[in-house]
Amino acid sequence: MPEAPVLAQLDLELRNLRKRFGSFVAVDGVSLQIAKGQFVCLLGPSGCGKTTTLRCIAGLEEPDDGDILIGGREVTRDAPWQRDIAMMFQDFALFPHMSVAKQVGFGLEMLKRPKAEVARRVAEVLKAFEITPFADRKPASLSGGQKQRVALARAMITEPRLLLLDEPIGALDYSLRETVMIELKALQRRTGISFIWVTHDQNEAFSLGDHVVVMNHAKIEQQGSPEDILQRPRTPFVAGFVQGNNVFRGTIAGMVRDQALVRTALGEFEVPLLGAVPTLGSAASFSVRAERLRPTPEAAWHNRMTLTCQTVEYFGSVRRYILARPDGEVIKLDQFGAEPAYLRVGEEAVLGWRTEDGMLHEGAPA
Repeated sequence: MPEAPVLAQLDLELRNLRKRFGSFVAVDGVSLQIAKGQFVCLLGPSGCGKTTTLRCIAGLEEPDDGDILIGGREVTRDAPWQRDIAMMFQDFALFPHMSVAKQVGFGLEMLKRPKAEVARRVAEVLKAFEITPFADRKPASLSGGQKQRVALARAMITEPRLLLLDEPIGALDYSLRETVMIELKALQRRTGISFIWVTHDQNEAFSLGDHVVVMNHAKIEQQGSPEDILQRPRTPFVAGFVQGNNVFRGTIAGMVRDQALVRTALGEFEVPLLGAVPTLGSAASFSVRAERLRPTPEAAWHNRMTLTCQTVEYFGSVRRYILARPDGEVIKLDQFGAEPAYLRVGEEAVLGWRTEDGMLHEGAPA
């Protein structure tokens, strides 16, 4: 008789998690599975439920319904210190009266580990985070980046199964944030500890996350790899929230082979059918990435429109053209900045894209 397959143990599983504050629903039926060693980013606008979800995982809020399992063990009603987690806050929450070495060793002391073990582990972690020279200093004498490393070292020394981070680099300067992000990603890969990172910053989420969870109105709208979220937004909200998408709203005017014909204020466009066939005349929306649009499209491309360039913006290596739409919205066209410019301000252009570059959304448009 063949042996049953061995299932990999999940670091975290949320089952239909719900949390209310009076009549306000902060988390509404959230289910999530995190495999061992994943870097997961909870992404969404303010008030979407991402921080409350994190606080429920940490044991700082008690859910009204649902289950929380860490390493396969039910912990929904357990105290935070019983959950095999560590948490790092945006303000670092360092003890002002404690030296760096004492801060870092605090967790092990609370676990009543032998003094010799605590001293050894503190020395190892100080070295790993390159903060040994600051061992005897107090937080007030440290820079923002140094405080960040101390807070991380303190969280990591107990080798938790999960490290929970609530917008941990939001207070840092932009140049320092990029450096810290690179260090954090390398640290996560080196330790194999699962990170759950809350952020409203899309650059953080898509740069760091192996798995991105987009939340809206207390629910998960979409989850998947950064590539999946960026290139294949499945709902109108995700398409509008993620930068670089052009969103079109209209009605289903017909079907052509495996494509839907969507009638909008700018004309009729062909979009691939990827799921259930929509009803003729029903409201619909689809999106096209700004980098997928091209000026002077090929003759075979059905999807095209004539617009006027309003302005040109620069985002690092990307040149973005903003073109006026007759419905009052705009179209974004992205181009690699090293190439000769497509358009000038005030110039009219015919833009188009391949049918397969459109993404039809699930549900009615917002």
